[in-house]
Amino acid sequence: MSIHTEVIIKLNLNELAWERSKAIDIELSDNQIEEVASELRTRMSFDSLFEQTDMMIWEVTDSTENLPQYGQIAPEPGWEDELNRREKAMKEFEMVDLVAPAWTIQVPRRKE
Repeated sequence: MSIHTEVIIKLNLNELAWERSKAIDIELSDNQIEEVASELRTRMSFDSLFEQTDMMIWEVTDSTENLPQYGQIAPEPGWEDELNRREKAMKEFEMVDLVAPAWTIQVPRRKE
């Protein structure tokens, strides 16, 4: 994967599959690397490059070991105080609509 000054991103999907399989501790054969790369050529959307590559490796190898917890909603250690402060602040506000001819958005307004 290299980035050029012309804002061109080139991806070697075979190399990407091989590197990501090492990062998630799954050994792939040459055929499996080719299969992952081939599937990525048609199915990759670039929303989350590493996540999609990892998921394809697990799918190709039928492995469930070392699965990451993408989208985990539990707060990080030490964030409980901040989350409690935000929840308390949210009780002081209500959401109201701001309407314009072309759009409508919701904004917070302090409760009276």
